[in-house]
Amino acid sequence: MITHIISRLVVIGLLFCSQALLAQSAVWQVSNDQHQLFIGGTVHLLPANEFPLPAEFDKAYQQAEKLVFEVDMSKMMDPSIGPMMLNYAMYQDGRTLNSVLSPDSYQRLQQAAAELGVDTKALAPFKPDFVLLQMLQLKLQQLGMAGEGVDMHFFTKGAQDNKSKAFLETIEQQFALLFSISDGYEDDWIAQNLDQLDETEQFMQKTLAAWRSGDQAALAELVSDMQATEVGQRFYQRLLTERNKNWAEQIDAMLQNSQVEFVLVGALHLAGPDNVLDLLAERGYQVRQLSAN
Repeated sequence: MITHIISRLVVIGLLFCSQALLAQSAVWQVSNDQHQLFIGGTVHLLPANEFPLPAEFDKAYQQAEKLVFEVDMSKMMDPSIGPMMLNYAMYQDGRTLNSVLSPDSYQRLQQAAAELGVDTKALAPFKPDFVLLQMLQLKLQQLGMAGEGVDMHFFTKGAQDNKSKAFLETIEQQFALLFSISDGYEDDWIAQNLDQLDETEQFMQKTLAAWRSGDQAALAELVSDMQATEVGQRFYQRLLTERNKNWAEQIDAMLQNSQVEFVLVGALHLAGPDNVLDLLAERGYQVRQLSAN
């Protein structure tokens, strides 16, 4: 689904653990003296060979009475979602893709898109954010890395098991965010993403290894790299910092009752400055990373 293509930026790094240490997982227990819940870091697009998931995910799932996702994925099947997405993904003021990009940036985008079989002329009314996400989706499909993600896996499983669900954001909020990041920084956004597109396969291989290991150090390294440019800082602030603070507030409220939730969010939200786990620790909660047995 389009809201989850951004997962290429979720986690990186390769973890080598000492045999004397227990391997960590991408699942955490958050608790106070009375209540607890679990938080799982997810990869939104996952190759089929990455299943089954690490055992800690299923352990948290079994203990959870409610599943909490970033967004209600069932609404992506609603017939109204297409027109809604287009409203956010397309310019509504007469601008076009080539009018917001410099000639050099537009030419480079055309060349990269053509290699993936994408005709940028057909996408003239769309914002660079949407075009780049489409290109990334195609790249991941070519590499066989665009399968069902952790979120959808548990969304489907939860429906089968009749577990209650809650959501941290609306689809409208995600569309508004994902299709506005490049505003005012279009050329820089194109350059940064096209520079990384050819490295997608290596990036995702390292991503998956770090995700399975719950390697926060690798995640924090990505966060640091992301903020090396002005557009990267904007991306981090809007996609991560602002949302993390909002989500920590919601999770805090969940911990005021006895119901056990399993909160599933992109793993990058759980590392680096102002990550969700640190924000909860600052509120006085005990945060414990689950270890593989």
